[in-house]
Amino acid sequence: MAFAERSFFAKRQHRLPGRVALSITHERVGLVLAGRGSGFAAERASGSDAGASLAALVREAGATGMSAEWLLDPGQYHLLQVEKPAVPAAEWVQALRWKARDLLPYPIEDAVLDAFEVPGLDSRGRPPSLYLAAARKDELRPRIAEIAAAGLVLEAIGIADLAWAAVAHQVIPGDDSLAVLMLDPRGGSMLALREQRLFVSRRFEFDSDDQRALRDPQDERNERLFERVALELQRTLDYFDRNHQRPPPRRLLLASGIDGAEGLDAALRRLLGIDVQRLDATARWPSLAAQPTAAGHRLAPLAAIASGSAA
Repeated sequence: MAFAERSFFAKRQHRLPGRVALSITHERVGLVLAGRGSGFAAERASGSDAGASLAALVREAGATGMSAEWLLDPGQYHLLQVEKPAVPAAEWVQALRWKARDLLPYPIEDAVLDAFEVPGLDSRGRPPSLYLAAARKDELRPRIAEIAAAGLVLEAIGIADLAWAAVAHQVIPGDDSLAVLMLDPRGGSMLALREQRLFVSRRFEFDSDDQRALRDPQDERNERLFERVALELQRTLDYFDRNHQRPPPRRLLLASGIDGAEGLDAALRRLLGIDVQRLDATARWPSLAAQPTAAGHRLAPLAAIASGSAA
């Protein structure tokens, strides 16, 4: 990352024993420690002071002084698809600043940017593209200070899309096309993967009817919610099929970091005819076993990062 002289996308090779991965949102703070004993995983409500909640988790985990990676929640960054500039990779970000100026809802001077390739478009005769990730410095700075005050050494900042892609490849290895759907309190993120690379990332937000269905499940409300999710997922699959010369995903990994979506896997099988596998986070990361199912799903990408399994 240009700000704080770190890469915005974490480099996750060669991790030392005793690694921390963390997330901080307005709702909750999560922390996973791997490489020391049986590990540690927990999350707490942010309350009125997220920094204090993080510091308490660091003390509980015995992680003071360890290096850490902060994983940004989807609401903490923008992910934009842009045409790849005809410059070396090291110059992508600088070349795209003018483009990002028109795409971001805040001044480009307050943006931290990084980019990675969208594979496969040139095989369809389309210009090669990049995903451009952007976060706001004014929103990162206070959190970076909280992480330091909690006793951690911030080494890298990552984004949820890439972390979830790595989770998927750990749970369902192989090069076949794969769809991933992650639900959170605000909506859902959908990925289409192939050959262990991220091809498509799309996001949708829950509306008021969706939120009502999650709070108070009823047959008609649930059916509308499930149909809405299926439609958004089908749009992602259609986009992959139109734009990438690869076999479409026939398998979906479903991770629900919320309560109230029970039965969604069966509905997606019925509505889309796709093979749906619910994430079993504790089977891959035993340190998550003490967490409720939804919390375990929220912590899964942190576990992948901390354990060094994220590529």
